[in-house]
Amino acid sequence: MSGELEEAQWRYRRDLLPDGDPLVAALEEFADRERTHTIREVRRIDPVTGEPGPVEDLTVANGTYTARPSPRTEPRTGPRTPEQQRPCSWYAVSGFVDAHAHVSSLADLVGLLVHGVTGCRQLWGEPAHLLADGARRARHVVLPRLWITAGVVDGPSTRLPEVVTVVDDERAVRRVIEEAVAFGYDGVKVYDDVEPAAFEGLLRGASRAGVLLVGHAPQRVPFTTAARGMRTSEHLYGAVPNVFRLPADRRWPALADALAGTGVADRAASLGEALAGSGRTRHLICPTLVCWRARSGERARTRPSRAALAAATPNRRRAWQHAAREALRLDPSEARSRSGSVDRLGELVARTENVAGRLLVGTDCGNPFVLAGPSFHKELAELERAGLGFPALLRAATVNAYRAMAPQSSATAGAAPSSSPDLVLYRRPPAGRVAGLARPDAVLIDGVLLDEADLDRLWALRLAGSGLDTSVWPRGELDPPTSGDRPTKEAVALAGRGIS
Repeated sequence: MSGELEEAQWRYRRDLLPDGDPLVAALEEFADRERTHTIREVRRIDPVTGEPGPVEDLTVANGTYTARPSPRTEPRTGPRTPEQQRPCSWYAVSGFVDAHAHVSSLADLVGLLVHGVTGCRQLWGEPAHLLADGARRARHVVLPRLWITAGVVDGPSTRLPEVVTVVDDERAVRRVIEEAVAFGYDGVKVYDDVEPAAFEGLLRGASRAGVLLVGHAPQRVPFTTAARGMRTSEHLYGAVPNVFRLPADRRWPALADALAGTGVADRAASLGEALAGSGRTRHLICPTLVCWRARSGERARTRPSRAALAAATPNRRRAWQHAAREALRLDPSEARSRSGSVDRLGELVARTENVAGRLLVGTDCGNPFVLAGPSFHKELAELERAGLGFPALLRAATVNAYRAMAPQSSATAGAAPSSSPDLVLYRRPPAGRVAGLARPDAVLIDGVLLDEADLDRLWALRLAGSGLDTSVWPRGELDPPTSGDRPTKEAVALAGRGIS
């Protein structure tokens, strides 16, 4: 890693909990709250069926909860009576997990939390993330749980030599695994150009050390091999080409060619077979459709507005501005073509989910116009448009994610966790549609209950750090509200000035 780039990264990321930050003060205040209380008249939504259960009272003690039937509730067996169907105070789902995140600021973490995301997989880890999660575990602050990889490893032909660790022999492989164990990372992320021999070495070393391999299924490794050794793969790589390793002018044509004709059906069948043959690993896939969509250059769902640009973490804002300029200059017919390819990716996901049920909900947040928090619910919306039902989405956002983060010894379905001590609470039933999940009324995280006023306060503080307020971007809105063609004009003006 070059000295200049390393210095730039640490300047922005060595301290995710900066002294004097109003968000830090609020999160420390919440951490001092009582963690034992009772939440009355709750219906927990079953992630398998998507249906609310009986009315219960939840007793929370030291970060865990127990449930007992609420008074006046009939026994669970037998026909449901009008009494059992009476209104309740809360509907609860397990805490959501963004299964592919690039958190680079406290604002990112708070953005996740206020949208009900109580955990994330940080797939490009740094010591700053370990420190922040240590503060969470020590109960100094209230934060989403971080599952963290030890940076990124790639092969000698990598397109990012400045920021990845190159593994090209047994010694390099051994050093990667030893450092992951020594510093307490949860896994190792592999990238596009890891060579087959190095990949086999990583598999052996990770298995011996109890370290999980995740990331991009390498271009030159058969996907069946990757699925047997990696806990998860990202962006549908292995089913479609690793297009972003290609020169810019070849990326979208390569994807369109891969999905043309019977490409979707054939690739879904091959992907389903590989997932079914992944054995104990029970390989999971994280499609990140919302990031594919944002990279396509379309503007209907990405909305490169002034508010969205302002909300970007400062060290990412220049990349967001560049993406806005590229999107605004893109020929509309090309944008439609690229967006159509993303629709086809959604079809691929839906076909695969119907066969294998191995889906994760991840965003690749941090990339241009993929904002931590709102983007999670935009990903759910993408998956819903692709044809996934409410139960499948809940399972992908919760149960499958907990399995993805379980230790290597818990890789089998029976041993992996299927629930979380965190809950996302709503006054009204989500009614089987993901649009009802974007604005929680309360979040129970590590035994701390954050009510609507707390969540509104955190969101207001998060926006204030970007010079915005909630009138510009209300909590629960997936994009800043706009009208007409104003977002385009604002983005042109902001991008043109090169504000950073």
